Amino acid sequence: MKILFAASEIYPLIKTGGLADVSGALPVALRNKGHEIKLIMPAYQGILEKVAPIKQTINLGNPFGVGDLLLLETHIPENGTPIWLLQCQALYERNGGPYLDQDGIDFQDNHIRFAALSWATARLALHGHLINWQADILHLNDWQTGFAAAYLESWKVKHIPVVTTVHNLRYNGSFDMDQFADMQLSPELLSLHGMEFYGRFSGLKSGLVFADAITTVSPTYAKEILTSEYGDGLDGTLRAHQDKLVGILNGVDYDQWSPEKDALIPLNYGLDTLHQKNHNKLALLEENALSEDIQQPVFGVISRLTEQKGLDLVLEAMPELIEKGARLVVLGSGDKHLEAGYLALQERYPAQVSVRIGYFEDYSHRIQAGIDALIIPSRFEPCGLTQLYALKYGTLPVVRQTGGLADTVFEDGDRANGFVFKEANSNDLSAALLRCMTCFYDTQSWQAKQINAMQYDYSWEAVTGQWVDLYQSLLNR
Repeated sequence: MKILFAASEIYPLIKTGGLADVSGALPVALRNKGHEIKLIMPAYQGILEKVAPIKQTINLGNPFGVGDLLLLETHIPENGTPIWLLQCQALYERNGGPYLDQDGIDFQDNHIRFAALSWATARLALHGHLINWQADILHLNDWQTGFAAAYLESWKVKHIPVVTTVHNLRYNGSFDMDQFADMQLSPELLSLHGMEFYGRFSGLKSGLVFADAITTVSPTYAKEILTSEYGDGLDGTLRAHQDKLVGILNGVDYDQWSPEKDALIPLNYGLDTLHQKNHNKLALLEENALSEDIQQPVFGVISRLTEQKGLDLVLEAMPELIEKGARLVVLGSGDKHLEAGYLALQERYPAQVSVRIGYFEDYSHRIQAGIDALIIPSRFEPCGLTQLYALKYGTLPVVRQTGGLADTVFEDGDRANGFVFKEANSNDLSAALLRCMTCFYDTQSWQAKQINAMQYDYSWEAVTGQWVDLYQSLLNR
């Protein structure tokens, strides 16, 4: 099959979260199965330095009045995946991130920036002759490409099947109605059953309503978002389109995330050399000038510091364990009051708590290899990737039973590979952390869970067949 895969961020070119990891890895896994993939993404500032030389340029004109949209054909050097970069200096070549300026504020013209990406994507899906390659399937990701489904709908022409993947329903890409005139879309789409979203218009809702299939990144999350508790205002829309909704668990690129081959950690180890994990633990403690007693557990947090992730609960629950000898290593950024809370915890326990604000890819690998347990107390979690990484490193996750965490981490029985709590409160988290700490001191039980964890296969190869089956079912219609 020929699949056009559209995303606003793709690792290793640019990354703010799990979307980039998925967009970087799933296309490679599909190519390994013999399918043809072409990616499309904006040419943000600095991106051209990270790709192979441009093979050709196609001018799509100036539909939004902000300058010509240029398609640049190249490929990602690390894996050879073909990619079309959408270049428009006025829209994409800016300081800051893909969505936010240097002050962490949304760009005011994000509706146009991602309308342009969606419009170009829809053009390529419809007119393969432009690039001498006609896709069979169009795969959209999150709200930033969801408008592509609306463009195909508004043009009222027969088109290839569209799949929309929801990586996080909370980010729905909604904008004021007075900005709709900028979109070059028919007002006919602004109905309750179309793009309209509580008096605004939404890129994600466009992608849901006008797609032929909707996927989410775990089976449990696919069920949760049908409820008002997790649906973020889109549960009614999702229930109306429930027949085309499916949850497919994200995979992991074990070439990037495996302690046996990870070049970013001090000492490689595997199932047969699990004792060498302690070398990484000691190196992490030394790096952060923390107490080097390896007989006491080290907990870790690698996350956006937000209440969605439950990181306020850790601040409440962790001091009790620190008083008992535990250490805590934190990497993340987000809400300023949570950042301040973690820095205050570090100041209170300088020999037992290390906090780095920001995200550093190499350091996140050293944390996964060096900690004993990873804390993920999310209030909701579409899939979660850090717990999947942790399992492969023999680092036991402590998670709330929600979304993809519920699908991948289990406390009891033959498949036990971590620790699970149900309610999003500090008491339940504290109880799970204390169970974890008790288990840590029982070397035999702890190692049994570690061995279980490391044997799970959450590779992309293990889940790619589900994607192939989904694409094929759409073509068979």
